[in-house]
Amino acid sequence: MPLSMRLRNVPKPAFAGLLIAAGVIGRILFAGAANVEPVLILSMLAGVLLGGLYVIVVPVAILGISDVFFYTVVYGSTYSPVSILGLGLFMYTGYVFVAAVGGFAIRRRVLWRTKTIAIFTAISVPLTVAYDAWTAFGDWLFITSRVGWTLPQVYAAQVPFTAIHVFSSLLFAPILGVTFLAIHLYGLPVVGPAEAPAESQ
Repeated sequence: MPLSMRLRNVPKPAFAGLLIAAGVIGRILFAGAANVEPVLILSMLAGVLLGGLYVIVVPVAILGISDVFFYTVVYGSTYSPVSILGLGLFMYTGYVFVAAVGGFAIRRRVLWRTKTIAIFTAISVPLTVAYDAWTAFGDWLFITSRVGWTLPQVYAAQVPFTAIHVFSSLLFAPILGVTFLAIHLYGLPVVGPAEAPAESQ
């Protein structure tokens, strides 16, 4: 039986599953590179392309699934439960905020244009800085303040990591933006039986 390649539309739940899978895999793969991660961009994409409850579901699922790996394999007993829950609260709400703001800023402009990706990438920069400022405050509140750090010291130490995070966003925004925008607008390529040619009359 001859086969052909065709595009199949992806329903929202399945599309969310793709974003979550990419986020979990990407976060674990880049675990050794501080602040190089695709989660922020994927959270933005959830807001831009899906909206609704997916603004919460996608980032929370990415963090929840991957955190099981990080806090059982990578960090072990390094942090106390209070520190984990406290910092986690800031991380989770930070990514949900990014998803919501990203979706609000660009959701009605989702078109297959270079300008769309450029706007998406540009918006990722201030959202990255805002996210890092928020989570750095959480880090100070639940972890570093207990060892004598002041908030200005935490923010000063955060600067190079935020610079790396901004670079990470500028890297992942066009790559993931183009990939998932194409899937959203045109579907996933799948292999199936070739359609029989129409008979001429």
